[in-house]
Amino acid sequence: MKILIAVDGSVYTQKALNYLLANRAMFVEGHELVIVHVCTGISGHVARHLSKEVITDYYAEENAKVLDPVAALLVENGVSNYTIDKRHGHAAEEILKSAAAAHAELIVLGTHGHGLLGRALMGSVATKVISETDTSVLLVQ
Repeated sequence: MKILIAVDGSVYTQKALNYLLANRAMFVEGHELVIVHVCTGISGHVARHLSKEVITDYYAEENAKVLDPVAALLVENGVSNYTIDKRHGHAAEEILKSAAAAHAELIVLGTHGHGLLGRALMGSVATKVISETDTSVLLVQ
């Protein structure tokens, strides 16, 4: 089974990774993991004033901040059955695109657990992903 894990460098990502590792027989062993990180896209108004190299460097640095610790954690725990998908843009949309491209059968998200009022006021990546996919979603709070 392909399992997509969305990471953003937050404590919620760490909780989701820890949960998967604690339950590695169910979620890690024998499965293919796809680790996806979505950088916030640079506005077109800003991007047109920057060189392609500057933009590429920005995305590389932002990805490394999040993905290097994740890769280190996985290596430390003996996990090698993963690939990394680096994206930029709107988080929920890119997570959905990544899941579709990978043919993921499960999407794992760490959630802030804002509750109903928080989601109504602020929106939520998890809420959007859940509402727009037919793939099973595991939320770890």
